[in-house]
Parts: sequence; structure tokens; C-alpha cells
Amino acid sequence: MSGRDRVVRAAPAKINLVLDLLGPREDGYTEIATVFQTVELADTVRVTLDRDGDDATHLEVRPRAPCPDERNLAVLAARAYRTASGLSGTIAIELDKRIPDGAGLGGGSSDAAAVLLALERLSGTPLGAERLAALAAGLGADVPYFLVGGLAVGRGRGEQVAALDDLAPRPVVLARVDEPLPTAEVYRRARAGLTPCADPPNIRRFFRYLEEGAAGRPPVFNALERAAAALRPGIPRLVERLARLGGRAAMTGSGSAVFALFEDDESARAAARDLARREPDAWIEVTRTLPRGVRG
Repeated sequence: MSGRDRVVRAAPAKINLVLDLLGPREDGYTEIATVFQTVELADTVRVTLDRDGDDATHLEVRPRAPCPDERNLAVLAARAYRTASGLSGTIAIELDKRIPDGAGLGGGSSDAAAVLLALERLSGTPLGAERLAALAAGLGADVPYFLVGGLAVGRGRGEQVAALDDLAPRPVVLARVDEPLPTAEVYRRARAGLTPCADPPNIRRFFRYLEEGAAGRPPVFNALERAAAALRPGIPRLVERLARLGGRAAMTGSGSAVFALFEDDESARAAARDLARREPDAWIEVTRTLPRGVRG
């Protein structure tokens, strides 16, 4: 095969509806159980393969690159795919970023998954779902989830993903007032005094909600929130304000963004307007949960 082809994909953000800590692992990480949910807020990822070019990988990021190219997960994903598949040609990646960096929304991981899926389509000799998931796990704990999307449960470090039946879409308000958080430091603080737990209580509560018919908004919880709040005091302030405005609110990932689920679009928009008046320096986004079948 020869020629030049392009795939364009949406790379959606995620929220962690529930995140429980189970205990320390022998590899130094923390065992978790979490419920992921994609939302409509997304980066746009364009991947072009020029089969007649050299085996280089190029990256262009708009409006700005969050890190050097050699550390960007999208570039690392392209290189990992090339190594695993023997893919030849020049890979050009364009990222239009809307998801803020270091917010716990998974923007870099979603971009990486979008690159893997794009190259799987462009390669002509796909690796298959199992090998693609293994590549994703080698890139980062959240990357395998973005190959699945929608509502899903994650275990291990989050990389062991099982899809759940999607819930009806709901409006979501996302907000952040603080700088990005160092994930490793948040987990280190959260592990201090952590009692190992084999049966995560908040995951259990979420599954009970599903078993009882998933009526109303799901329960939310993040066991990292207290540790993150010690570093970024804006986190609990935003959670409390969004809760007072009628949202079911929690931090996502290891922070520093928070989310709130609302009953209807107008309530979400009204809460966002009120929050913007009270927090004029905040980044605020009104979006919706994104079912698995609605993908870029």
C-alpha cells in the first residue's frame, strides 16, 4: 500500500463517578476501584499516515503544547504502535486541545487512545483489541479505559476495564480554580494510614444503585479528594458550592477539577452562571455524559 490517509477522532474527557482506594501495591502504586464516565467535552485528534514518508512522528498542538513532544502521550502512543506493528511511513498528529491539562479529566490519556485507534484503522493490518489494550496499559493507567469509553469500572491501577451498561445522558458542570496537581503526591498523601480494603464500599453502593434500576442521579465519591484538598483548597470550595447549587458533586481523578451532575440542562447552566459570578477566575464548562456508542 502507498499514499496518504487521515483519520479524525474526538478524544473525550472523563470523570470518575466513584473512586475507592483498596490499598498499597508491591510495585509502589495504589490498588483502586473506580467508575469511569466519558463526557462530551473533547479534544480533536487528527492522525495522518504518509506511507511514502520516512518513519518519523510529528506533533502539532493547538493552542499550546502541554509538555515536550518526547513526553506527550499521543507521540508515545504512535511510537508504541509503530514498534508493535512494524508500521512504515510518516505519522503526523494534530491535537486541538479543549480538555485542560492536569485536571483529572484524562485529556492526555484520551488523546493517546485516539491515536492508537486511528493508527489501527490506518495500518491495514490491525493489531486487534487484545494487543491494542496491552499497548494502552503500557502508556498509562487511564489509556485502556478510553479504548472502551462510556460507563465502565476500572480496577488495578485503573487499567483493568470492564464496560457497564450506559446510563441515560445527564448534564454535567466541570470546574477548576487551582493549578494542576502532582498525581504521585496526591496518592502518597492518600496512602498514609490507608487500611487495605478488599470490598470497596462506594463501588458497592454504585452497583447497588444500578441493581435498583439506576433511578435518579448516581452516587459519587472520590477517596483522593481529602488528600488533594490539602494541596489545593479550591477543590472542596467548588464541590461545596456546586452541591449547594443542586449538583451531585465530587473531584475527578486526582484533581484538580471537580464535576457536578444535574437533573436538567437549565439547572446545570444556571449553576454554572452562579458559580462564574462567585469564582470569576475559574475554568467552567457545561457538558453532558457521553454514552459508549457515541464516539468520534
